[in-house]
Amino acid sequence: MTAEYLSLIVTNTRLKTGDPARPWATALGLRNGKLAVVGSAAEILKMAGTETIVVDARGQLIELSPGMRIGARMTVTTDADGGVSLHAENG
Repeated sequence: MTAEYLSLIVTNTRLKTGDPARPWATALGLRNGKLAVVGSAAEILKMAGTETIVVDARGQLIELSPGMRIGARMTVTTDADGGVSLHAENG
């Protein structure tokens, strides 16, 4: 996968960004395990490559904590019911 494509995209979410200029988004993208972009699914899906994994959060609320800034290393997990969890890694 080339560097300009996202490695993972989470769509169909209600994403509370904590950014007063754009308090809500519907998708996010990671590149090489780091949060790369937050925005609309239409914007972010344009950054997908053939090997990008796309996860449908099915309307789940995700709130970005202060440690979840652009460039932060993230772990994304899904469960059997389709739930999505994001965790900022320490370090």
